[in-house]
Amino acid sequence: MIPDYCKFKSYTNHAFYIAGIFLRITPKLKSVTSLDSVTKEQWWDVMRSAWNYYDIRNTCDFECLLVHVDGTKKYMQIASRSDLERLIRSVDEFLEELQEEMQRKRRWQEMGLEIEPEIQSLDQIEGIAIAVKELRTAAGDVLGALVNHY
Repeated sequence: MIPDYCKFKSYTNHAFYIAGIFLRITPKLKSVTSLDSVTKEQWWDVMRSAWNYYDIRNTCDFECLLVHVDGTKKYMQIASRSDLERLIRSVDEFLEELQEEMQRKRRWQEMGLEIEPEIQSLDQIEGIAIAVKELRTAAGDVLGALVNHY
């Protein structure tokens, strides 16, 4: 089921939403028969692909981010060196965008402008930034262990 998303031309946004949906479903259910056949490698493929698609200003995407961080940490343990290097680059790019968004929100606050309700608050963005930085550190640690192992 999940591996079928690869058949689409532009599958990164599919991976983002598929990962978000299934990672929210699987902890709540003791047995999801249709997900039993999904291997750790297939989960990892979805998780690494999901990091290539984020709309920093989309509140729906923000709601999935913490789930993606946890899922990525869980499945990156089987990643190859090149996959980890790509993941770290993707996470670094995401963090750069997040920092820019935080700076923009701070400027809005300094000017006394209100942040629209459908847009993430500065506190929400800072919380996401902390979680993503922890993922970045964990990915670096896994990569370091992999490099030192060989």
